[in-house]
Amino acid sequence: MVTSEARIYYAIVSKMMKIGLPFTSAIPGADRGDCTLIITSAGEVGQFGGRALAFEDLDENPGVFKGQVLSKVHRNNDVVLVGVDPGTRIGLAVFYGETSLEYSTFSSVAGLTRRVGAFVRGVPTKRFVIRVGNGSPSVAIRVVESLKLEAKDATIEMVDESGTSVRRVRMKGIQGDEGAAAKIAFRKGVVVHSGSSRIHV
Repeated sequence: MVTSEARIYYAIVSKMMKIGLPFTSAIPGADRGDCTLIITSAGEVGQFGGRALAFEDLDENPGVFKGQVLSKVHRNNDVVLVGVDPGTRIGLAVFYGETSLEYSTFSSVAGLTRRVGAFVRGVPTKRFVIRVGNGSPSVAIRVVESLKLEAKDATIEMVDESGTSVRRVRMKGIQGDEGAAAKIAFRKGVVVHSGSSRIHV
């Protein structure tokens, strides 16, 4: 992280601490030869070439922001996995590779699909896979149909939910529906919608 703008500096520090990624602050003009990625202001980004991101161009949502940073570090070369646990409360878990980006619970299919759409549009990746549990069939079908419209480029799979219920999921600080969604994210299912093989280049 390098910037001479105090407002941007404190905004970057706050966001990086919130998403839990390690970072180093450097003063403008200091040696940055070992930096994989530099986050700076829009006015300064041109000084650092292709390894820089402008803070103003990153998403306000912490999970999407974290995905954008990781994508830049890994050169868009990993898979975003999304797990959805349908039911009265819909659990969501999103990962960049094996790194968690977000755990959430939604009360509506519309709210869930808007959030997933934000990740699809915001996080560059070589592949985006959404896995929906089949434990509540009617809700699962509604989720899949909604995601086909909101996340057209993603691959959507229907997953056998057995063994992912709240009684068997134990994840510190994570609610039952979210923990089940995390299990679903890493379980291969049956493809019900084939998106493009690459979301962003």
